Amino acid sequence: MKLLKKVSVKEVKRAFVIPQLIRSQKGKGRYLRIRTTDEFAQKLAVGKKKGLVLTTQQLDRAIYNEYPKRLRSYDACDWYEARMQTKELGVWKRAGGLPLAWTNGSLAETATKIRAGIKTNSKQVHARARRAITDMIGISAGFIQKEKYLWPIVFSAGTGTNGRKGLNRKVKGDIDDGCMRSLALAALGEKEIKVYFGIPKKP
Repeated sequence: MKLLKKVSVKEVKRAFVIPQLIRSQKGKGRYLRIRTTDEFAQKLAVGKKKGLVLTTQQLDRAIYNEYPKRLRSYDACDWYEARMQTKELGVWKRAGGLPLAWTNGSLAETATKIRAGIKTNSKQVHARARRAITDMIGISAGFIQKEKYLWPIVFSAGTGTNGRKGLNRKVKGDIDDGCMRSLALAALGEKEIKVYFGIPKKP
């Protein structure tokens, strides 16, 4: 893991809300279906146009309404742009409806199981995860990593929202938001990704 520079918590909040604004463009269907990088870029532009004008109070309200603990956890951390290896990260317990055993290991290990599961059309790959990951795999990994408001939001292991509570395998960073994007990147073969990394403030 390499910390690159300190950033404001507002940037992290934008990185949570803007992807939510992208997902809200799903239309009549249950899922946001994206087939190409260009299509995703258009939806990202709409999300950024709406998200970047929101005040801190508006961002806070959007996050609080979704999960109050997340807002408190974001405000309780110092935040950094960072580069982390996929073997240093882990997704939420049962992220996207995946089997518990699949999410116990690192992001890299979970992605390996995902690749095999999608290839064999395994029923263990829940519809939500299958659609989200296969859609994201159709988008350029370079595009996802270039856009800072698509970077996963990660807490130092065992802190923040603690989405890996109860799992045996400990990693350096617990992904709070962006699990499906992270899995898509790892499935595409990325060994290192850019993230926002939160470290609890000292008392």
